Order: sequence, then C-alpha cells, then structure tokens
Amino acid sequence: MIDGILELVIRQVQDKSPYTIGIFGHGASGKTTFAKALAEKLGEEQVNLLVTDPYIISGEKRNSVRPCNDFEQKVTACMPIAHESQSLTRDILTLQSGRDLLTIDTFYSPSQWLKASKPILVVEGMSVAFLEKSLFDLLICFYTDDEVELQRRLERDTEQRGRDVHFVRQTSESRREQYRYYYKPMESKADILVKQTSQAIIIERSI
Repeated sequence: MIDGILELVIRQVQDKSPYTIGIFGHGASGKTTFAKALAEKLGEEQVNLLVTDPYIISGEKRNSVRPCNDFEQKVTACMPIAHESQSLTRDILTLQSGRDLLTIDTFYSPSQWLKASKPILVVEGMSVAFLEKSLFDLLICFYTDDEVELQRRLERDTEQRGRDVHFVRQTSESRREQYRYYYKPMESKADILVKQTSQAIIIERSI
C-alpha cells in the first residue's frame, strides 16, 4: 500500500515545478520512513528534504512551561508551543524564493546546503501540522492507533534513544491525550490522510 501512496504522490508532482510537499503526523506514525522513500523515488537531483525536528524546542526549555488546561502535564511536540513555526516558515519561504538554505546543525544530523534550484521541496516532521497550509502544494498526514504507536515507540526509543521500557510506557498515554486534544484536529488540513494499524495501511482521504 505504501508503494501505491508513493505512486499517487509522484503522479501528482509530475510536470509541476516548483512543488512543495508537507508530510506530518504524530511521533512513530511512519512519516519519516515515507518521506525518505518519496525523496529516493523522486531522485536526489530533484528533491530537497527539509526535516523539521531541529525546529522543535528542546525538552529542557519546554519544561519551563505547562499546558494551561493541565499544569501536571509536560509540554510535548503534539502542542504548537513546542515548535519554532516562524523560523521554519522563514526557511521554507527562503527556498521557495530561490535562495539556498543551510540547515540547522544537530548532533544527529550535520548542516547541509539545500539548493533552491531543485524543483521539489519535501518538508517532513511534526512541525508541519502547525504551519499555514498555503505554504504547501500538497499535505500528507500519517497517524496510527494507540497500540501501533506504543509498539513503535518501544522499539525505536529503547533501541535508538536509550530510553527504558518503563519510561516509554509511562509517558505513552499522556502523549496520546495531547495528540487527541492538540494534534489530531490538524489532520483535517491534509490532502492525503493515511492510517496505519497493526493489520493494514488505509488511505482515509485522497486527492
């Protein structure tokens, strides 16, 4: 089914230049895997891939604020306050206006130049949900049910991020609560909406 979604998007992009695609979804929803596969299919010489993780405010700084409706909750990336949306908007507009962009240097991804001469811009990450839809020609959103997200977080966060199983399970429900309250309403902006369960991948909305 993922191959089918890739072909659907590629047909949409064909013969259109410039073209900006936004890919978003909650953590462990499959958006990053899809964005990388799409960029590979379209070809490195055609695509800039702008990953938005560096525009998420660090956990240390997020700890200084609390949601007004529940002071016991930590601020997670499901909340708009956790994102440097203005900076991200500026950088997208920089590329769209024909100027090259040096991406933000992080410990997991060194800076690189994105060349504005490339006709396709793919912007991937949770931050995309909180940007103006007018920035994009196509918006794609991925989401999963509670069970799939927890299983993926357990695999990813313990293996890649060094977190223990108890911590991942403990924070899972609060993350899903914030997802349902703050993030899920953003899914209405998507042109293509994809749900992944443990059994299937379902296109719930398509162009």
